[in-house]
Amino acid sequence: MFRAGRHLFLHLGGALGAVVLACAVPALMAPLLGARWPLLVLAVAALSFLAFAATLVWKILRWMRAPVPFRIPLTLGQQKSIASVSHSRSGTPHALGEVLWRMFLDIVLFRPLFRATPTAPATARGLSHGMGRSLWFIAVAFHASLLIILVRHLRLILDPVPAFVALLERFDVATEMVLPKVHITSLLFPLALALLFGRRLLLMRVRYISLAADYFPLLLLSVIATTGIVMRHFVRTDLASVKKIAMWLVYWAPVLAVRPDPWLVVHVFLVGVLFVYFPLSKLMHLPGVLLSPTLTMSNNNRERRHINPRNPDVVTMHYTDYEDVFRERMIEAGLPVEKAPEGK
Repeated sequence: MFRAGRHLFLHLGGALGAVVLACAVPALMAPLLGARWPLLVLAVAALSFLAFAATLVWKILRWMRAPVPFRIPLTLGQQKSIASVSHSRSGTPHALGEVLWRMFLDIVLFRPLFRATPTAPATARGLSHGMGRSLWFIAVAFHASLLIILVRHLRLILDPVPAFVALLERFDVATEMVLPKVHITSLLFPLALALLFGRRLLLMRVRYISLAADYFPLLLLSVIATTGIVMRHFVRTDLASVKKIAMWLVYWAPVLAVRPDPWLVVHVFLVGVLFVYFPLSKLMHLPGVLLSPTLTMSNNNRERRHINPRNPDVVTMHYTDYEDVFRERMIEAGLPVEKAPEGK
């Protein structure tokens, strides 16, 4: 029990301390910079995006150079064999179209999570991760909300605002009884984060394997979402000034000095931390799943032989040639030979 508590304290406490430090740095620097505080936003946004792009490209190129010595597709059904036996097209794809269909089901619709079932009943003691298919719903809510929020933020850097962004924002409205309007994703995204965080704390088996690298992105995203909600609904940040700063970041247009807003500085700084942290963490499963050979390979082992292109060239020798070279030594060792030595 003591070791479990110490493990939780070290990893959860370390992640929480890192997030608090990331919040304190911009909150203290914004008042000190005064009217020049947009320069901090510019520096954080530019440097974090450059670090994100460079590290992301480096990681992807490194993965693409990794050898795949065997054809190792993940098989979840009957392989295509004879005509009288129907094979699973989405579980064991045979052609490119079937591979793309499986990728759509697994990546976009999170089919592996939907299939997952507890290793033991949730009410039983011992080995169990519980939750079952509810984890699928939480994951869909989290990723869909995050995507919609990112698309909605395009209105800050695009002028005029694209029609699809305005349409998406209109459908995302939960209620128009208050101003600013409350979005569905503003409610669903924090809820999904809270459920994911609670799952790591309440389920014993998940808590046992959770490290600081698992807690940190959840806490960081929670603070980012909280600062965004506070700016929109409580402190009422001047959106016109925010858009001026965003347009300055994108188009390098001069912006008038505006009142320092610590909430906005903290929000942008934490987003920059997330950009830098993303390609160095487990969050890289987003592009990494597209390069996974177990998912992107077709299962046609019975028709085609997969040869690793990085296999070294091996000089082969027929047995008769081998015996011509080593016949005398084979006879001395008492090994049988097919052809007698010449002259005997």
